Amino acid sequence: MTPILKTCFKKQTRFVTAVLLLSVSLTSCISFRTDYPRYDQVLTYDRPYDYTYLKALEALNTFPEWTLELTDKDEGLLILRNREYGHLFDRDKQVARIRVRRVSTHQTSVALDPDSQRIPKGGEFLKRINEFLSAAR
Repeated sequence: MTPILKTCFKKQTRFVTAVLLLSVSLTSCISFRTDYPRYDQVLTYDRPYDYTYLKALEALNTFPEWTLELTDKDEGLLILRNREYGHLFDRDKQVARIRVRRVSTHQTSVALDPDSQRIPKGGEFLKRINEFLSAAR
């Protein structure tokens, strides 16, 4: 190998190494935060199922950055999707699933599905639902 090629090869190797180190450091800085608190509480109300479902639906409709993507009263399912587009971390792909379940004839419960319990706004969803159902008494 000629001295010129050796010098060129060394420069390319240094450049590739620098690019690799930079990309590794950037990807470690831009990691998704998964250490959000777990919102696994179950809210229980002495209200009929239809009324609780309606109030939960009304409460979740007050979040401007989230849209109700699917509502299924028979399943007791409310699915919200984050609408904030253009963020670095793709927050628009966040989905929250909330379940309303019949405990007895006049008692219902509201909770986040296990796969949605670490959503950053999970606590706010439950708090708002609780405010709407508590204010209705």
